[in-house]
Amino acid sequence: MWVINALKLGGMTLQNLERVIEQLYKQQSAKLLAVLTRLFGPQHFSLAEDVLQEAFTKALSVWKKQGIPDKPEAWLFSTAKNAALDVIRQHKNKWVFAEDLKVFLESEWSLNSTVEQQFSEPKIKDDQLRMIFACCNMQLKAEYCLPFILKVLCGLSVKAVARALLQPESVIKKRLYRTKQKLKLQSYQFPEPEQLSSVLDEVHKVLYLLFNEGFHSSGKQPLNLMFCHEAIGLTKLLVDGPNIANKETYSLLALMYFHLGRVSSRVDAQGFNIPIDLQDRKQWAGADFARAKQCLELAKHHQSGGAGRFFLEALIAQQHCAVANFNLTNWLMIVELYRHLVFITGSPVAELNLCIAIAYSGEIESAITQVEQLLTDKYLRKSHMPLAILAHFNAMAGRADLAYAQAGESMRLGGTSHEHRLLMQQIKRQLENP
Repeated sequence: MWVINALKLGGMTLQNLERVIEQLYKQQSAKLLAVLTRLFGPQHFSLAEDVLQEAFTKALSVWKKQGIPDKPEAWLFSTAKNAALDVIRQHKNKWVFAEDLKVFLESEWSLNSTVEQQFSEPKIKDDQLRMIFACCNMQLKAEYCLPFILKVLCGLSVKAVARALLQPESVIKKRLYRTKQKLKLQSYQFPEPEQLSSVLDEVHKVLYLLFNEGFHSSGKQPLNLMFCHEAIGLTKLLVDGPNIANKETYSLLALMYFHLGRVSSRVDAQGFNIPIDLQDRKQWAGADFARAKQCLELAKHHQSGGAGRFFLEALIAQQHCAVANFNLTNWLMIVELYRHLVFITGSPVAELNLCIAIAYSGEIESAITQVEQLLTDKYLRKSHMPLAILAHFNAMAGRADLAYAQAGESMRLGGTSHEHRLLMQQIKRQLENP
């Protein structure tokens, strides 16, 4: 973020100071940006970014001369608050800032107290929630949504976002610019009670997309745990918010924790994926499973919202995590849960997962027939997944030539090198151990 040199700052080098500030940026920038956007309004989001950057640039300049203060976070917030006051005073007669705070921001009598109040801890949490709703409800494709969330909600620099998503910085900057333009048109208010459920549905989907980007990374890294932990942190903000979370919010958090608990066993020393039946379950994190179960219990008894997709997926994950051996998996229960999931979502991917459960419950031929029927589904026609699953099933049934032929066709259609390697290993293993 800043130029590095070897100047000494007492006992601290400039490199170390920059690392401290970069860490503070990661921890505090999302909060500050949320508050500044609240004060200025989303139409002045670029201005909020400028004030945020000014605060951190000033920190580098002042701390280089005077040393790091005892409470660096408070120093940054105070600096940003004073800069916000200056901006509002300078432009209040020309620009409209936050519409609902307009009267208070225009009067010198109430300006200081209004801005001071917005920088209080309860208001900061409110504004983080506002930012989550604004960012997750823009109906954007993943390639635009994820970089923006990583920068705005997770506090990553452009360089860190580019590195995490394995994209050039120039590409990330263009995507951020386009997304920023759309944010300017978004409401920065809490959804009305009658709209909250539908808006939360979109927020849940986006946060799970962020989690999955880490857990099922499509780049060179099979796992990017930073994404997983950021998604969990944002979901916990929803849970901690007043009258925000519903049954699906707690279910989503449970699902994330069930998945996170298996992370240590999911890749081998070379970074390749390990299928669930070969994972060392002694490495599974009981603490994460305990958190997942607690969240799932809260979901079961929560009065707000219905039992939807994430509730059922969390119940399925619980079945996988509840047994000490893959062979003890209750596949009949998982089949029933997937049937419910297909019924409420109509998702062809859920149907594929249902077929996998049916195959492992012992009905391989029935599973093969159902996947073959899905080959013509409009959402799956160009996907590599159905053929990969058929290859796996035919290997389970002992049809080696057909399994390898379908695997080859699947790999031509798509998938990562990690997925290709795993598919071929599974076919070979199934044929050798029928």
